[in-house]
Amino acid sequence: MTWKNSVCMPTGTFICPAVDDFVAEIDQSKQSAIDAFYITTTEIATKATPEFFDQYGENIAGLLFVGLISATENYFRDILGVILSICPISQIHSADEKIQLGSLLWGPKNLHNRTAFEFMAFSSAKNVKETLQKFTKHTIAQNGGWNAMLDEYDKLCEFRHAVVHSGHIIAGKNAVKLRLKPSRRVMKFKLSYALLQSAARVCTCFVQAANNELFEMLVQRWAVEWRKLPSWTQEQEILLKTIHESFLSKRDKKNKSILNGKSYPDFLDEVKLQFSLT
Repeated sequence: MTWKNSVCMPTGTFICPAVDDFVAEIDQSKQSAIDAFYITTTEIATKATPEFFDQYGENIAGLLFVGLISATENYFRDILGVILSICPISQIHSADEKIQLGSLLWGPKNLHNRTAFEFMAFSSAKNVKETLQKFTKHTIAQNGGWNAMLDEYDKLCEFRHAVVHSGHIIAGKNAVKLRLKPSRRVMKFKLSYALLQSAARVCTCFVQAANNELFEMLVQRWAVEWRKLPSWTQEQEILLKTIHESFLSKRDKKNKSILNGKSYPDFLDEVKLQFSLT
């Protein structure tokens, strides 16, 4: 016994369980990116009842808050993977971008388009905009709903940093970006049932706006820009159905909450009419 043993209990060593115990294989999802987002965030929002906060406290609830941001990031990895796999303009524009070799060596070949975004963070509005421009050549519309939600999403991402990296303590950089009043005391991120529900709503609006704008962008490209490329063939007509299915929320369709909930043939007729296609 020496002074070296005078500050905390000695625990020795403990071997981490086998890494295989931490993972499980799952089938590749056939859901659209937005429906996968809905499933995750709905589970988070409904599991965290007011009683949950009373029983487990803010620290555990904070992990659910992080889950909302994680689900939002995953939406962008999924949907950008789809865009990269079918959009020739995105493919041309992103041809010089670098990806992690490990993603190619280990990941399933049918998911390689998604793995391009494995090590990219979408936990800030800046990263979302920059990655979108790099890989899809799309600039978020200034007068659209997506652009209006960028700052709101960014606020949540600054708080996420406190939960993930500093035990809920707000770092100075994050406090400045959030425009919090200076304080001589430590500031801690707090969370309530109502605030978690509001955060879920922000993430949902952000993803819904992105889903609509990116869908509109791809349909526009299919109808106009793709047809000007040497690679265009009549066989690519079928890609419009792939675009529609990739962005369609079956949940919203079932709930009849889509403004124009027409069938695919009616949608196809509308697109052809707008762009004067035969």
